[in-house]
Amino acid sequence: MKKQAEVFTFVVDVGNTHTVLAIYAGEKIVDHWRLTTRKETTSDEVMNRVGGLIRFSQINTEEISYVGLSTVVPVLERPWIKALQKLLKKPVQVVSSKNCLDCPIAYANPASLGADRLCNVIALKNRGLQNAIVIDMGTATTFDVLYQGGFAGGLIIPGISASMDVLTEKAARLTPVSIEWPARVVANNTDDAIRAGLLFGFIAELEALVFKIKSELGKEDMPVFATGGWGRMILGHTKIIDTYDPYLTVDGVRLVAIWGNRAEKIDRDSDEV
Repeated sequence: MKKQAEVFTFVVDVGNTHTVLAIYAGEKIVDHWRLTTRKETTSDEVMNRVGGLIRFSQINTEEISYVGLSTVVPVLERPWIKALQKLLKKPVQVVSSKNCLDCPIAYANPASLGADRLCNVIALKNRGLQNAIVIDMGTATTFDVLYQGGFAGGLIIPGISASMDVLTEKAARLTPVSIEWPARVVANNTDDAIRAGLLFGFIAELEALVFKIKSELGKEDMPVFATGGWGRMILGHTKIIDTYDPYLTVDGVRLVAIWGNRAEKIDRDSDEV
């Protein structure tokens, strides 16, 4: 039986490849889903997909008090806001540099910072951290630095699958392979040579970049968090990751949903564009 004091929050994190949805009861996830991101979709299609998922959950839409949205695909922001407003009948808090819970951003143009990267830093700051590194392993791999309580910056490199795509598209005799750990770095066949290069090369890159970040900031004791779809695969193959949290980004969305103050309002009856 649910406690009367529980506050339910519905959050959406739209990534380039996948979209993660979650329902929180307080600070705990009680339901979550992972969808393929469709870059050409309408609010009606979004509402149909999301409504179907919620019907299979244990939570009624009337019980949801807060709604949050993060998206790195600008064209999808409007249809998602419209769908969520119509389905949940609540204002939608959208993660942005103007709605980031007063987290200082060191970028000259804060609006250019990806919402997912901002969410990761907000989530860690809420846990009482002042200094930390977040490695988000998705379509791109981002390194985000929380330093002295603010977003200090970071860097972006190709993700594992993106590297595979580029390699096999540009090299005529190389074809895509399943991405799994080979037994050795020195491979004795072409498929394993590709796997070894992608995965062991990725690990070497992660370790070198984390070392450079810590050295540049003079913070050798900064904890390193990992999140994103490829994060779990990397665990056990490097010692630089202190904590893996697959829901770090959506936790940041939850915080903005509850504490943000710039709810987006879009005419539910207007056209998509």
